[in-house]
Amino acid sequence: MNVQLNITQNLKDQFEHYFKLKERNGEYFLDSAIGGGQSMEFLNFPGQMEFYHFKKSYFKIPIFMKSINPIDTDWFLIHINLSKTKQEKKVLDKSIDFQKHLPMGLLLYGPGLEIETQLPPNVEMELASIHFHRSFLDTYFENWKEYIDTTKNLVYEDLDYKLENALYSALSTIRNKIQCHAHVLYFMHLFFEKIRMHSSAAHHERLHSEDLKNLFIASAHLRNPIATTTPSLNELASIANMGMTKFKTSFKQLFGSAPIQYRNKIRMEFAREKIMTEGKTPTEISYELGYSHPSNFTTAYKKHFGELPSTQN
Repeated sequence: MNVQLNITQNLKDQFEHYFKLKERNGEYFLDSAIGGGQSMEFLNFPGQMEFYHFKKSYFKIPIFMKSINPIDTDWFLIHINLSKTKQEKKVLDKSIDFQKHLPMGLLLYGPGLEIETQLPPNVEMELASIHFHRSFLDTYFENWKEYIDTTKNLVYEDLDYKLENALYSALSTIRNKIQCHAHVLYFMHLFFEKIRMHSSAAHHERLHSEDLKNLFIASAHLRNPIATTTPSLNELASIANMGMTKFKTSFKQLFGSAPIQYRNKIRMEFAREKIMTEGKTPTEISYELGYSHPSNFTTAYKKHFGELPSTQN
């Protein structure tokens, strides 16, 4: 099946046309002749913003999809791969890998883009998308044109811990429009702040593309805050296909901290969120994170944030 999406138009209407979506209780399901699995959920927010969650589903037939955003567009699309399945996309005959926790886990579709995607049958996928108008950037991001290069029709970032957490908070509240909107706005803040930081520091340009990809693969092993085991530095360097010195230097160059500090930051941010949003006690969190005694967690927390976890409630 050939599908052509116009980024300047409402995406839900186009999905309904091509995939014969069936609406049941606010969720949209693929026609059984086209695909199966779970549903698509959709919210329309003020300020010409649409939020989509394509839950775990699959097509029964091959899909060739071309997404087009004209050069004079006022529309943008953030596209996020939430599955472990790699999608191969093509822009101007250049193939890119679109996969969670790799450098291209999030794609920003800008002006003048034509991007092609081949979707094979019977391969499960899960995606999220945020469709928004230029007026959103004008309203919330002063001087956004200084760090978002509109001459680049495709911008990519990785789905780091903070972005992933904000996104899943939005997905988990999609049935509560005001809460979901708040989480989507926070996600957008994090995303464009990350673009601004990378634009000013030019982190990506100083690293070879293959090294960049391997560093993100290695960093994915550090992102689960409650993992009971993590690779050693030697193992991480091996995963990144680098010597130890190059790995430590490149990792800090890309992520702003050494691997141990990077993982600790993720764990401490996880702890603070659980305490503040779920009312968990420092003792509960300490054991969830694998500390042998709550006092060890309290010391680590205070060292990181400069205050005791008990003051966060």
